[in-house]
Amino acid sequence: MAAAVAAMRCGSGSGSDGGGGGYDKGGMDSGKYVRYTPEQVEALERVYAECPKPTSTRRQQLLRECPILSNIEPRQIKVWFQNRRCRDKQRKESSRLQAVNRKLSAMNKLLMEENERLQKQVSQLVHENAYMKQQLQNPSLANDTSCESNVTTPPNPLRDASNPAG
Repeated sequence: MAAAVAAMRCGSGSGSDGGGGGYDKGGMDSGKYVRYTPEQVEALERVYAECPKPTSTRRQQLLRECPILSNIEPRQIKVWFQNRRCRDKQRKESSRLQAVNRKLSAMNKLLMEENERLQKQVSQLVHENAYMKQQLQNPSLANDTSCESNVTTPPNPLRDASNPAG
């Protein structure tokens, strides 16, 4: 690991603050807010890619071997790695939830289409049932003794041979 840290292209810009130092939030003593320079972030990101959870010893070694990070306290480095792991976890969870949401949206669309189809079928069957009841209650048809008595039903465009209800 030491070779990887030595291979990092850390600049010798430890003299340029560039916002890398800490300052109190709103004048309160509640804690320091550290703004890292792009070079510091790049150096930390390289280490993070190699090892997302460096030990205390590894963080100390990083501070010694990378001059651009020399003005940052070890505790701040530790917090940076914690925050970075948290951001990674949040991104992964967000991505996972977006994928789940896409699948659920597709399923919802299919279910809504199926529901609409079934509602139309129910409506057609209710209409057909009412027509059949009317035909059965019609006294002229019930007493019809002719040989060619025909009971007709309205055409049903939703019925097909593969439908067990039709």
